[in-house]
Amino acid sequence: MSEKLFSEIGKGSEYIKPKHMWVIKAKNRSYNSYWNDSTKTWGGLLEATVFTEEVPLINDGEVVDYREVIGLK
Repeated sequence: MSEKLFSEIGKGSEYIKPKHMWVIKAKNRSYNSYWNDSTKTWGGLLEATVFTEEVPLINDGEVVDYREVIGLK
């Protein structure tokens, strides 16, 4: 059995950064609320569904860049 260096442990699967990361933000609320596609409800950012491909159309929702919301852009 061969031993791996610590720096080589994670090389088995390479992470590919998605080009876009979107969340759906409620337009008609006085506080920030985001769409959770699994439960079909509005909630906090931690519960939000992050879309990388197609974004569904949700009534009273607008698509915003997740990276901008968290301050990475």
